Amino acid sequence: MLSKTFVLGAGFSAGAGLPLVRILRAQVLNWIETERHPSWEPHLRPNIHGFTEGQFYAGLSAVDPTGSLGLEELMIALRDRLHVTYDHDPCYVTLRVLRDACGRLLWHKHRSLDELPETYRNFGSWMHEHHGSGQTNAIVSLNWDILAERALSESKVGWRYTASTPWVPILKPHGSINWSRHLSEGLRAESNDWRPISPGSPYCYIPRDPFFDPFEQGVNQRLRHLLFPGDPEDEQGVAQIWEEAGNIIEERETVVFIGYSLPPYDSVALDFFKHKTAGKNIEVYSRSLETLENYRKILGNVITVGPCAFEASIYAQAFLPK
Repeated sequence: MLSKTFVLGAGFSAGAGLPLVRILRAQVLNWIETERHPSWEPHLRPNIHGFTEGQFYAGLSAVDPTGSLGLEELMIALRDRLHVTYDHDPCYVTLRVLRDACGRLLWHKHRSLDELPETYRNFGSWMHEHHGSGQTNAIVSLNWDILAERALSESKVGWRYTASTPWVPILKPHGSINWSRHLSEGLRAESNDWRPISPGSPYCYIPRDPFFDPFEQGVNQRLRHLLFPGDPEDEQGVAQIWEEAGNIIEERETVVFIGYSLPPYDSVALDFFKHKTAGKNIEVYSRSLETLENYRKILGNVITVGPCAFEASIYAQAFLPK
């Protein structure tokens, strides 16, 4: 069987209770109100620093008065405003709180997941059965969650956050909830457990326990490395991840897209996949006929016949040895 590169979007993780992009905004805002973490709670109170509705909500209203933007589009709008506004704009607080809350919400979802649903155990089993003997599949995840890592670990499949490995590479150009960017900020960690995700990378994780939240107590949580569409993607570490992701796609014959809709606002990813998948066989697993047709229009070479959810794909079915 030919080796494959799996490209994972939010639809891949939905079956485990991780939020889809279209509902992520509502869940993050609800989490902000529910948790009221000490680092952002003062910014939620009304009539503080002259903001009647609270500093956080003032920034939210400034860029999205109708509440119609999704979270990723909202982050883009906040950054666009901050490029041309003044230092005391409440949008600075809004942007920071949304970033912190998104990471904390996703960790909460992971901690609530006592056991992986069967489809993810099956995915891990498929990866296990199709690994070795010169054949190594790979993953490019555009998700911040660590569901794919957990599925592989529970199936005894070795993985690393780099292409320079005999194990399954998991490349995450948008970052990960268990990564820190302290090296890129010129900071030194007190713990010796941190290791770069890849040789020369400014982003780190804790290999001995990648499923532990290093910022659970809220200390230094602004160093959590999550990249949102519209964030600068030309810094050294991000460019390195995209380059490695491109390499693992070029080295394999088939690209399997699961739960990713090619959102038009994520122009960097869109241009990347248009370029790197040229001439490749492309499988698309999505319930949406519109998404499938969009893939055919933008990328071509789609060999998937009709809409098909991840749960119904061969990768999520119980593996039967020959």
